[in-house]
Amino acid sequence: MKSTRQSGFSLLELAIVLAVLAILTGGILKGRELVSSAKVQSLITELSNLETAITSFESRYNALPGDFIASSAAGLGESGDGNGLIDSNEEIGRVWQQLALAGFIKGDFNGEALTETGQCLPSTCLTSPLGGTIIVSNQINISSLGTGRLAATLGSDHPASLLAEVDRKLDDGNPTQGSVRVNANFENNCVTDTQQWDEQDNPNCQAAYLLK
Repeated sequence: MKSTRQSGFSLLELAIVLAVLAILTGGILKGRELVSSAKVQSLITELSNLETAITSFESRYNALPGDFIASSAAGLGESGDGNGLIDSNEEIGRVWQQLALAGFIKGDFNGEALTETGQCLPSTCLTSPLGGTIIVSNQINISSLGTGRLAATLGSDHPASLLAEVDRKLDDGNPTQGSVRVNANFENNCVTDTQQWDEQDNPNCQAAYLLK
């Protein structure tokens, strides 16, 4: 009976396979980096547009969007209480609608109040390029500042490394100072002893951008 000889891969063939896998893996990782950087740049653009829109709205109406007491009379949707702060679920939900109806941004927003859990739906707030929606409010709990400053969230929970990239491109890279800051409720888990984003453990964090 004639035996059949089975031959395996040669060392050269294995080396070629491993090289191809390494190239593919490197390409995937590089692709992810490019996608991440594109999202960060898109967010920076959105924040810049938001600052311009709010400044223009204030210049025209002498009020913040969402808080504008004469909004209904001006044809911009439900009015706020005019106390100079965006400080209720109802006012937060009207920010993007009033900016859009005033012509300072594009989009169709319904002006509904935040949900009972404090979430703002994409139909009410602008979707963040990082994921989640951007909430504009004076009630965001910001590291070292607490509440009271007007700020915009950067979306939902995101890895510390991603927020660190945003911080370095927009600000100083320190999550407890400057214009990009960690949400105070996440500070213990997301900030190192040297006041840096914890990119090594890379927990999910929340951050905000100071507008005023």
